[in-house]
Amino acid sequence: MNILILTSELSPGWGGIGTYVTELVRNLPDEMNIHVVTPKRTQLGSAKLDGYEALTRLPENAQVHYLGTARDTFMHYSLFQLACRVAVPGLVKKYSIDLIHSQNTMPDLFLSPERLGLPIVTTVHSMEDERLSAIRTAVTCSECRLSELERSERMSLMLGRVLHAAGRMYYRDSRYYVAVSQWTKTQILRHQNVDAKRIRVIYNGVDGRVFSPKNASRARGAFPELVDLNVPKVLFLSRVTASKGIYILMKAIPRVLDKVDAHFIFAGPGMKLPEHQHPNNVTELGYVDHRLTPFLYALADAFVLPSFYENFPLSILEAMASGCAVVASDVGGISELIVHEQNGLLVRSGNVDDIVDALTTLLCDDALKTTLAHNARRSICNLDWKGVAADMSDYYQTIVPDAH
Repeated sequence: MNILILTSELSPGWGGIGTYVTELVRNLPDEMNIHVVTPKRTQLGSAKLDGYEALTRLPENAQVHYLGTARDTFMHYSLFQLACRVAVPGLVKKYSIDLIHSQNTMPDLFLSPERLGLPIVTTVHSMEDERLSAIRTAVTCSECRLSELERSERMSLMLGRVLHAAGRMYYRDSRYYVAVSQWTKTQILRHQNVDAKRIRVIYNGVDGRVFSPKNASRARGAFPELVDLNVPKVLFLSRVTASKGIYILMKAIPRVLDKVDAHFIFAGPGMKLPEHQHPNNVTELGYVDHRLTPFLYALADAFVLPSFYENFPLSILEAMASGCAVVASDVGGISELIVHEQNGLLVRSGNVDDIVDALTTLLCDDALKTTLAHNARRSICNLDWKGVAADMSDYYQTIVPDAH
């Protein structure tokens, strides 16, 4: 079978979608011929990238086709959509593609399964209407100005009507869908006119060999200044935006520090942290190459994601696999990952009191922290990328049963 994967991101130069595509490709059967179409990323924030890092991580049966370049801006998604409109029909013909697998930044917005004459499967990582609602809620709860939002969030709000219309148009076509959680499937059926038979739930995965508590002994080589801190360490590793709860967490920090000495580590692309009065208790790393993140998780005592909207976040899976106690908002599909007080702590999104209480409890109770961390790693042992790829391969075969 010949598969064409369309993605605006490819690890290690970006976030969750890039990781998802990379791990999927690495674990699909060797007999599949895989063609990945993506823009070449040359810069992410202040980090310079050579654009070819992903090639060293993919198997021999995978080939990458770069369409244009991408920087950390909102507009590259639109440019990539237009580039796909022009280039994909030729690639389909040249490589006898049997199926297109798209990621839901909608790179195939201007492509039609009927016109191409082959099926398109889309993995739904987020729902645009839900994401826009989360940004608006984050602005209200955080009491921040629109000018203080990260650029992509500002642009999303400005173009909200256009994005809503694009989503409606996209889901009207006869695509097939992969939902990364049961909650995601429910939202698709709730908001879009999609036949439930065209949706399959395939949870995200994590490599428990890469993300492991054992990395704590190797973390010094990557982050010596953090390893030497003799206080509990709390990690936020995600895109630094209002909808990820960054303003809410910053409000919680001084109240946590009033009760327990701790150090907060922020890693991920996006905006600069809001001004704060705790420079000795906060480290801002910015974008961190995904190949170094296993060491960050392993050196942390707790991981926090106070997001306003998530589906089935890879960052939580990676933290849990690393034996890190997790505090996360009870939104989206997170409750399909975390059972409160068994393998993590759930808080109400936008609620500073909840975050303060959860982090303080966790950092002051070593026995609870150890129990949650141990249960976290054990509870996600079946969510591995090999299983994801096996389920995806089965789905491909269901959609294209006679492909060579």
